[in-house]
Amino acid sequence: MDLTSLLVVMATVGTLAFSWANFLMSRRKVEDEEFERMEQRILELMGRFKHVSSMRIEMLDKKINEIKRVMREANDIYSSLVVKMTDLMKLKEEVFVEEKQEEVIPSPEDLKSQEEEKDESLESDDVGIEKRIVSMYDEGLSDIEIARKLGIGVGEVRLMISLFRKREF
Repeated sequence: MDLTSLLVVMATVGTLAFSWANFLMSRRKVEDEEFERMEQRILELMGRFKHVSSMRIEMLDKKINEIKRVMREANDIYSSLVVKMTDLMKLKEEVFVEEKQEEVIPSPEDLKSQEEEKDESLESDDVGIEKRIVSMYDEGLSDIEIARKLGIGVGEVRLMISLFRKREF
């Protein structure tokens, strides 16, 4: 190989190396520009995300404050309701105690005399049959037993009892 051939080969290799380096450098510039564009886009998206997330967090804070306000109002209403219920229960107890105090508890002798008077009044002719039927019904006798004792029909007894129930209500 002579010197000229060697120089041609060396020049060719040098040109190829220079071209390859230039190609790689230009490719790197393109990649750097793409990288910068992507970096800009990422920064832009991050900025939007920050803005949207801060807006949402602000809205959530407002909603939380509103919920707290409503809860305070509900607790206030509940507390006043409990106070009113307590006052009502106390009033009811006071009325119940007053009624109990007004009631006179009869002695056993008084109870006996009242029962005797009741029996006598039931047996007397002045007392109507209706009162006797109602009295026996209140004592727990069945309508058949009442009819047998009074010597009347079962239908009459049932009629009197149903009329008495209607009058009570």
